[in-house]
Amino acid sequence: MKRIEAVIRPHKQAYVLAALARLGITNVTIIETLGLCDPPNYSQIYDPANVDAETGTGLVPKRLLLLFVEDDQVQPVLELIQTTALTGRPGDGIIAVSQLDQILRIRPKGEPQPPR
Repeated sequence: MKRIEAVIRPHKQAYVLAALARLGITNVTIIETLGLCDPPNYSQIYDPANVDAETGTGLVPKRLLLLFVEDDQVQPVLELIQTTALTGRPGDGIIAVSQLDQILRIRPKGEPQPPR
């Protein structure tokens, strides 16, 4: 199994989720987050009105999608996220893939674990 973390623009979230559902991927965790893109002088990604008083940086709203998928699903999911989340402007996002040694669902006592 693999863990896929994708940071995308907020307005692309619904499109990515719909495309994942068409692929049969419906278990997704979504975290609202802020990001600082590099370099911050692009007007499309750096909003001086959104400057954090404590750090003095322009933090940009992002969505972090967290998925756990079988090894054979990784490539189709990566391609789907990459094409669906693309706007063509700097700061569209990033995708990371990690290997999982074990995954265990939290279930009531006595309920069997599905095979993995």
